[in-house]
Amino acid sequence: MLLVIDIGNTNTVVGIYREEQLLESWRLVSSHTRTVDEYWIMVKQLCNSVDIPTERISNIAISSVVPELTNSFTKMSRINFGHEPLVVSSNLNLGMNLLVREPKQIGADRLCNVVAAKQYYQCPLIVVDLGTATTFDVLNGEGDYTGGAISPGLVTGSLELIRRAAQLHEIDLQYPENIIGKTTKEHMQSGIFVGHIAMIEGIVGRIKSELGENSVFVIATGGYSEEIAKHTENVDIFNKHLTLDGLRIIFNLNRKELEL
Repeated sequence: MLLVIDIGNTNTVVGIYREEQLLESWRLVSSHTRTVDEYWIMVKQLCNSVDIPTERISNIAISSVVPELTNSFTKMSRINFGHEPLVVSSNLNLGMNLLVREPKQIGADRLCNVVAAKQYYQCPLIVVDLGTATTFDVLNGEGDYTGGAISPGLVTGSLELIRRAAQLHEIDLQYPENIIGKTTKEHMQSGIFVGHIAMIEGIVGRIKSELGENSVFVIATGGYSEEIAKHTENVDIFNKHLTLDGLRIIFNLNRKELEL
């Protein structure tokens, strides 16, 4: 079995695959205060909760945008599982060319997203990942990575607004009944949630124009992807496990080199 770990700034997602089947996944808070031992206990308990003995984990793949936590999970893999993990980077075989000036600066999660998207969907395509940041990643008609865009995430932007405005308070982020709100809460839901959708639609539209392609497939992933996809025609499909699937695919593309 393959243990995959996607470490983000806000959350860490852990999943277990048997070949191509995702058996289970869990979303955890990314914590800088936990020790390697604590992460081991947590992962072991998660495996036990679905009756998967840790001894059955034969390989581990890590995607991370938090170097400190990369080190913690890498040590856990070596010490407790006895395996050297595959850590995703632009140096690996990704099955595509990275047509950008600084490939090493592309986030590992974004690499996972486009690798999975290329395998599952038609190119050209755009992946919109709604996490701490909302990212846009583009594959051209040949299936090569051509670049993208980064904006503040839905929750990130909301919390920053609340932090800076004394009379605004945290709200449930959901699509409002009316764009013209009647209360401060409705005003914020409209401006933040609908505003984020409008931003996504605007950037997706401009990317499509820049690509100059007649048909560009758009995939949303990340925490709010399902809800966002319900309220815009600019997203063709949402796939909440896209990053984990990409981790699995990248592992399989590079597993022979890992065994050497």
